[in-house]
Amino acid sequence: MQTVVVALIKILFAPITFGLLFLGPLLGELFALLGLFADASLRMGIAIGIGGCLGLMAQIRGSWVWLKR
Repeated sequence: MQTVVVALIKILFAPITFGLLFLGPLLGELFALLGLFADASLRMGIAIGIGGCLGLMAQIRGSWVWLKR
């Protein structure tokens, strides 16, 4: 049981999850505020794609892009 909980916590706090579920919507709202994309689904798709790419890059590197290691 503990290994399942630990695995779920590792997944929830992984950089890819943070990129998809936090940075993606945050970027989408920023795009909406700046008026970059008129279509909401296109805006969120691009934002989640960028957030996912940043999260994947952080997962592979072991740190975020803006943090030196």
